Amino acid sequence: MLPLLHRTARLGLCALVVSFGVAAPAADAQQSEPQTLDDLFELFEVGTVPADFVIVVDTSGSMSQGENPPYPGVLEAYRVLIDAIPDGDVVSVLTFDTDPNLVFQGSLSDASRRVARAALPEEADGTHTDIGAAIDATLRRLERADSSEVQTVIFLTDGVHEPARGSEYPERSGPAWDSLRQRASEVTRVHDLLVLGIGVVEGTDVGLLRTVFGNPEINSLPPDQLGPFFTEAVRRSQLTRLRKLVDAELNNGVRVVSAGSSELTGRIQTSVSLESRFSKLAVEVVISELDAVDQDGNPVDVTLLSEEVVEIPAGEVATVEVLLEPELEDPGFTVPPVTETAEFDVTVNATFEAQPAALLSRVTRKDLTGSVTGIHTVTASRTYGMTVTRVLVMAAVAALILLVLYALYHRFLKLPKLVGVFELTDPGIPDEKRVIRLRGKRMTLTQARVPGAGTAKLLLFTRRGKPGHVYASVEQPPFYEVVGSHRERQINDQTEIRFGRYRLGRAGLQYRARERRRARRRQTANRGGES
Repeated sequence: MLPLLHRTARLGLCALVVSFGVAAPAADAQQSEPQTLDDLFELFEVGTVPADFVIVVDTSGSMSQGENPPYPGVLEAYRVLIDAIPDGDVVSVLTFDTDPNLVFQGSLSDASRRVARAALPEEADGTHTDIGAAIDATLRRLERADSSEVQTVIFLTDGVHEPARGSEYPERSGPAWDSLRQRASEVTRVHDLLVLGIGVVEGTDVGLLRTVFGNPEINSLPPDQLGPFFTEAVRRSQLTRLRKLVDAELNNGVRVVSAGSSELTGRIQTSVSLESRFSKLAVEVVISELDAVDQDGNPVDVTLLSEEVVEIPAGEVATVEVLLEPELEDPGFTVPPVTETAEFDVTVNATFEAQPAALLSRVTRKDLTGSVTGIHTVTASRTYGMTVTRVLVMAAVAALILLVLYALYHRFLKLPKLVGVFELTDPGIPDEKRVIRLRGKRMTLTQARVPGAGTAKLLLFTRRGKPGHVYASVEQPPFYEVVGSHRERQINDQTEIRFGRYRLGRAGLQYRARERRRARRRQTANRGGES
């Protein structure tokens, strides 16, 4: 978490005179980030915010007397001051001796600036110095209904308070001065007022400003130093306006402005949006802590996937990625489908600092940092289970697959059984036929099964992928296939037994592959006839 920055140093005149620039920004800073006070003036459009300048000049005769009278220098410095005040600012020029006189009043422009430059008389020839009456006239200019919030008073004199007879301020104190002080207090309450009192010679009564305004800046300056001092006064007025604009900007902050939706899984990634409410300044946000709970208030593991430090340009939104890892129960098998919805609240705790902090700290004493606390809500859902139709389809597909596998097994893997029968003609009893039914997957025909086979031996077997087919291997010849009424073909190797007549030894065999039932019925009938 970024430490809070407490800015307590007050801007001094020396700092304003020396430099208004700052060090070059870091390489990774945004190009649009202000680098100098002049950049801030432009960014905040200080020139569009008017201010009041009340210039009060002593025109008593003493200002033009002596070996080196101060008035010519004051007149020259006054014109420098008028040239330095920006267009749009309101200038009131007062002269005073026996009585105060308003010699110019208006907003500066190209045309009015020429009039304001010529407002002071070319020579000071007044007879008295009524500082009280001059302060009263000054307050009247500050109390205008259309007065600006930022006001600057520049009060010059070379003498002491010597009012004419009948003045409301015959002394340096009294009820009239108390009234001035009350009016000045009200002006100070509603305005940002800077009062600069300048004694152009030693031993003046310019310090009487303290009895009215409380804390004016009193200076003793020779006329040849007034020009730079006046330029500084204008710059200070601009800085005051800038400070007020910056202070108003710093009342803004950063907030969490997002919500999200996601599929409900054990790992939910969501984007948290951080909105900068600053309209002029960029802001640096440091995320210090994340917390997450579900709708029942149970804690949920949460991890920041993005960088902890986020730069947000003025008025824009930045996002950070967050990972939630809720614990979910296995829903099991459900028919029909069920939709489950859950909500998760992600609490973001962060700090922010307006940028560029080093430059802004020269303008304002206000804290540049603040805190961010917001909640990002994630709505997640999942649907699990199957419809009845889907279950039936899956069952049908599974049954089809099993049938295909069964067929493939019987076609290519399973060894089929022997099929068919041999009708045996016993050589000893030519008129009697005996049925030998083939069984199993391997079977041997010898003298034991086939009377008359002698030493001949025949092995019958099946092969994979050949259901309904019977093969024979001659283990002991002779074995003949009868191919005609008087022709026989001796078989010595393996062969397929097909529907037809054969001879094993002296015994005659007739193979019938599809007539096992017929042979069984015939055999049953023969046995019934014998009985």
